[in-house]
Amino acid sequence: MLDALIFGIAIFFVWIIFDFVKYKKFSKENILSALVVGVIGSMAWYIIEWIF
Repeated sequence: MLDALIFGIAIFFVWIIFDFVKYKKFSKENILSALVVGVIGSMAWYIIEWIF
């Protein structure tokens, strides 16, 4: 479970960095989308760990 949490946090920060490089500013929409993608990625990683 810790692996999935770390993976989700990493996705969150990388997504924010990519959005900042693309738009040159932080916005609530970009941060929220990064959070959603991080949560989805974390849940997917946890499910994959659980299955295998």
